[in-house]
Parts: sequence; structure tokens; C-alpha cells
Amino acid sequence: MLKIDYNAFNENLLSNWSLVPYIRFGHVFGLFARNSLKGFAIFMKAWDNPGLAYLVEIAVEGESQGKGYGCYLLLQSLLHLKENGLSNVGLTVDPNNSRARHIYCDKYGFEFVEYRKNEYGQGRDRLFLRLDLENWTQ
Repeated sequence: MLKIDYNAFNENLLSNWSLVPYIRFGHVFGLFARNSLKGFAIFMKAWDNPGLAYLVEIAVEGESQGKGYGCYLLLQSLLHLKENGLSNVGLTVDPNNSRARHIYCDKYGFEFVEYRKNEYGQGRDRLFLRLDLENWTQ
């Protein structure tokens, strides 16, 4: 997972330390082909809203990108969360990442909630998006 994470974001957003609680207390979905991990999605529940899951990260290895695997992984993850009683999914995305915004908003129905200035440090603004799973159909 760490190698896929680094290759997808040109930095490690995850570490050996952060993976353990994500796997133990979150929902981690893996995308496998020929017994090899090709991608993953990590979700955590919100403390103040147990019906809300936050997409911490979704990543697909470089050679598997652009083939629809990430969209398949996201779709299957969202279906699982919905079937297991979650009502909303939230995530943040870089305001300049038009490709991600297109996938989340246009393809899956996520809606813009708010602009978060300096969310990940000085100059690292994010858009907060939310999907209403209760009314979502795919």
C-alpha cells in the first residue's frame, strides 16, 4: 500500500504507523488482480456523525491507472458502505484537480459543501464534497 500511495501522490500520505489504525478501525477496500494489490480505498467514520464516512484516500498503482479500476473500486466501496447503513460519504479534493472533481461530482454525484482554506497546511486548500448515499443510485 505504501508503494502505491507514493506512486499515486509523489509522497507518502500513509506510513507503517497510520496503516494499522486504518485497517483495524476503518474500512479498507483492496483492488486485486492476479493475487496482487493494484489499488485501495480507505474510509473512516466520523465521531460526531456515525452515518458519515470520510474517504481518507483512494489510490491505484501507476500502470493500472486510466483503465477504470479506480472508478470500479470507488463504486464497489460506495455500494458496500450504503448496504452497511452509512448515509453520507465525504472527502476533500484539491481545487485544481479537475479530473478528480469530474469523477466525484459528475460521475458519482458528490456535491460541493465548502471551500477549506489551508486544510492541509499553508497554501494547501481543499474542496469538501459530500455524497448522500440514502438517495444515491448507481
